Amino acid sequence: MVAIFVDMGETLVRFKPRFHESIANAIREEGIEVSDIEVFKALMRHLGRSCFPHPQFDGLSQIDFKDLFYELNLHIPNDIIKKLENKNYLADEYELYDDAIPFLENVRELGFKTILVTNTTKKVNKIIKDLNLDNYLDGIIASCDYNILKPHPKIFYYAKKLAGSEGIHIGDVYEIDVIGARRAYMNAILLDRLNLYPEIKNNKVTNLHEALNIIQKLELTQT
Repeated sequence: MVAIFVDMGETLVRFKPRFHESIANAIREEGIEVSDIEVFKALMRHLGRSCFPHPQFDGLSQIDFKDLFYELNLHIPNDIIKKLENKNYLADEYELYDDAIPFLENVRELGFKTILVTNTTKKVNKIIKDLNLDNYLDGIIASCDYNILKPHPKIFYYAKKLAGSEGIHIGDVYEIDVIGARRAYMNAILLDRLNLYPEIKNNKVTNLHEALNIIQKLELTQT
């Protein structure tokens, strides 16, 4: 293993508000009582079934609110669904998590390549530049450039080809990052900063420092 594959949103970069929080807030504005965690769980199950970007969404899939409400076990009138589908839920404000740069620096010191593997729009280039992440990345595999989304294994095969090696993937969504990586026969670490997956016990961390410890242990077992 000579490469680390890492997600961007809610792994290295904190978006304010988070994607699922924006959607939960919009749903509550329509008078529908849902919690952030309920929306997160339903949304990630929904997105976990999406493998190809919508032509009009610049590298991302379109949220099917009918399916999302099905996952929430809610029957919602079509006029509300249409209203929700016409809103933008992508945050304009973002910042690095405190552990992002130390993690990337340590990965480089250990001699690993770092490849960003992310479902994103073309805005990824601005985000990377704004946060100086380009100084720490050896390559970028973005859904907007390859017309394919995690959890499809092909996006991880692209990442492995770019790195020239196998590796381990780190991301914050089990249904997208972990399942997707495993479909490509890769090891994966779930980064669960908000304890959204209490049921997951193995290869789960709450910060990138813990992820680095797992990476070092895996590397030792392979040498």
